[in-house]
Amino acid sequence: MKAEDTKKLFSDYSLNTYKRVGPVFVKGKGSFLWDNEGKKYLDLFPGWGVSILGHCHPQIVKAIKEQSAKLIHLPNNLFQEEQALAAREIIKNSFPGKVFFANSGAEAIEAAIKLTRLYGNKSGRYEVITMKNSFHGRTFGALSATGQAKYKDPFRPILPEFKEAVFNDFESFKSQVNEKTIAVILELIQGEGGVNIASKEYVTKLKEFCKEHDLLFIADEVQTGMGRTGKLFCYQNYGITPDALVLSKGLGAGVPVSAFVVKNEIADLFKPGLHASTFGGSPLITSVTLEVFKVIKKEKILNNAERLGDYLLKKLIKLKDKFEFIKEVRGVGLMTGIELSIDSFPIFLKAIEKGLIINSTHQTVLRIMPALNVKKEELDRGLKILEEVLSAIGGQNG
Repeated sequence: MKAEDTKKLFSDYSLNTYKRVGPVFVKGKGSFLWDNEGKKYLDLFPGWGVSILGHCHPQIVKAIKEQSAKLIHLPNNLFQEEQALAAREIIKNSFPGKVFFANSGAEAIEAAIKLTRLYGNKSGRYEVITMKNSFHGRTFGALSATGQAKYKDPFRPILPEFKEAVFNDFESFKSQVNEKTIAVILELIQGEGGVNIASKEYVTKLKEFCKEHDLLFIADEVQTGMGRTGKLFCYQNYGITPDALVLSKGLGAGVPVSAFVVKNEIADLFKPGLHASTFGGSPLITSVTLEVFKVIKKEKILNNAERLGDYLLKKLIKLKDKFEFIKEVRGVGLMTGIELSIDSFPIFLKAIEKGLIINSTHQTVLRIMPALNVKKEELDRGLKILEEVLSAIGGQNG
């Protein structure tokens, strides 16, 4: 099928909820994609941060094939091995607790919101504090928790039980706390909000305050979980343990899965019938999750993310020194953001034309979040293309 025919099908039959750009892609392998005309692209933002092992990793493909021949789906009122083993693997690598499986980060956030209500019922507390510029999902509860007006305004009135504080500002957080406050939901690194990194001092103060005032500390690690920052979970960089943890994206390395992890002390607040997911934790999906953990360990993915993350950050800082419109470069592991003084979207489009896929977010930020098994020469190739695109704009220092 010709690219224009495929695009017309989208125009004719799909809701216009995405700003689709670029060619029509038909194949992926590792850090590369191919369009329907055979052109090869370097993908340094695979699957919107989902494909942490690159496209079509052989072990993931094998796991899907083998499990799909045995058992694809089973309702959650019946027992199955794969989900139990996947839950155990998450707990072994995080903290003592219990796991609920769903399909997306937003669904796991909805479970987290329900936890705050269950925890606050006895004391009559129900307000949740989230951060400005945060992004927690598109479902109505997750949208209400998101700290960006552009996503919420078209759907007002939204749920009123959420208050916003300034990210990385502990005094701002404290100013939002009152007798009705029950929890804080925090992205340790705001992804869609522009790759904003929480300081260790800020996170430590937040956690201590929550413990002192009996507030739940819920870490949204939809993007940062599963090795993105060089640790399996980002909270491990801060020396704290959350009361609950939200995972998705990399947990399935390409298949739709999320997990909501609740510490043992409060896990029993959930009783049969209080929450459910028809497709959550199916044998097919959780068999892949198990394989993701195996590959991360076998291929030393965390070491690669830390080592090449440092390399990428240093290279991008050199680019900042060269171009006056680069205001700041931020990153932890293989999660990096380049803040510009100009619109980042045209740069994103030009990069695609030259065979490089990155991301434009928050109007002036370019995001680079490659597969965690990316190779140094692939990063070098991407940096070369990016520099060519930036050079065409002008604005070079010196």
